[in-house]
Amino acid sequence: MINLNFQRVKKGLWFWALCFAIFWASLLKAEEITVVIDKPTFSPIPVRFSGIKGPREVSHRLVTVLEQDLKLHLVFDVLREPPVRGAHLKEYFISGEILSLSPAFKVSLKLEDLFTEEILLYKAFQGPIEAGRYMIHRFVDQAVEKMAGFPGVAYSRVAFVRRTPQGDELCVMDYDHYGLRVVYKAPIILTPRLSPSGRLLAFVSYERGRPEVMVLELSSGRIRRVSAYPGLNSSPVWHPDEKRLVVTLSKDGAPDLYLIDLKGRILRRLTYGQGVSTGGSFSPDGKYLAFVSDRTGSPQIYIYDFLTGGTRRLTFSGKYNVSPSWSPRGDRIVYAGNVKGRFVLFTLDPEGGLPVAISEEGSYEAPVFGPNGNFILASGRGPEGRGLYLFLANGAVHRLYLPGDNISFASWSNIR
Repeated sequence: MINLNFQRVKKGLWFWALCFAIFWASLLKAEEITVVIDKPTFSPIPVRFSGIKGPREVSHRLVTVLEQDLKLHLVFDVLREPPVRGAHLKEYFISGEILSLSPAFKVSLKLEDLFTEEILLYKAFQGPIEAGRYMIHRFVDQAVEKMAGFPGVAYSRVAFVRRTPQGDELCVMDYDHYGLRVVYKAPIILTPRLSPSGRLLAFVSYERGRPEVMVLELSSGRIRRVSAYPGLNSSPVWHPDEKRLVVTLSKDGAPDLYLIDLKGRILRRLTYGQGVSTGGSFSPDGKYLAFVSDRTGSPQIYIYDFLTGGTRRLTFSGKYNVSPSWSPRGDRIVYAGNVKGRFVLFTLDPEGGLPVAISEEGSYEAPVFGPNGNFILASGRGPEGRGLYLFLANGAVHRLYLPGDNISFASWSNIR
């Protein structure tokens, strides 16, 4: 579970941190259920490239970015080899040329289908040379859609919390790990959430010794305190319009869900003292909220309907189901369920039905969907060690995305 530094967390703060990190310590005896994964058949898509024509140093940098972008989409067999014309199987070839270094940097990139011998994509970019990597990201995202049938995520960013002996660091980086920077520090930082546009970052800070919800504007570094009511202020969840948040507050007694604006004004109370309720994720259209409550004696996932004000229970398998994240496509919700002492990732239709396990060995928590709905990030320990793991949403492939024993609470969004 969440590994906080006990030397710097007071007993009372630890209780509340556990509440809104959705850790009911009394419920660790999860229901003994058998998890069967019918792992989807997966054949990687061969993609060849032999380089980008132009000055060697600049070309090498761009090719490195291109290779990393393709590998981070999990579905490609990336081959640094020349094309084989008239291939008998579906294969692709990417080539490029640096057209100018100054006064403006210009590069052209091309995607070919080696089976049909068609040019599927051709793009020419122009701008400062420092933007070269983002030109590659843009091209790869379009090329991924041509080859794999879904939008790419190279042009996106990830936020996470890194724990150090001196305190917590809130970190943000591009999806390809470039440009990692610490944007905020505090003794304890929890549940960072990037807004849908990737421009704003909401999180919980214990900078003043108590939990408060903050919002950081990434472009300017401007930060504001949006929820500092007496008691618990936790688990911010962005509404799709980026003008509102759902937060967990205990100012009226039990931790309940409230809809607030970015000035902290309460617009609507969603739950009323039925156990501990904590936020999770909005549906893409903003009409529904997936959240967690222990109102029936164990933490389960529920759906709140903003039109009717009604609530329905979504999960019934297992006694400990937490951390729901709604796919941007609206078709699935991913969550973590305790099975025989370890956490398994499941996806489930928002209308109900049987959950599908997408993780096998290891234990993973706090899953979040990527901005295209095809990938999931989760923190945990897997075959390659501990850190953030990247999964295809159907569970066919996964890999260690960012190693580290001290990394948790991933959030993922497009860059707009």
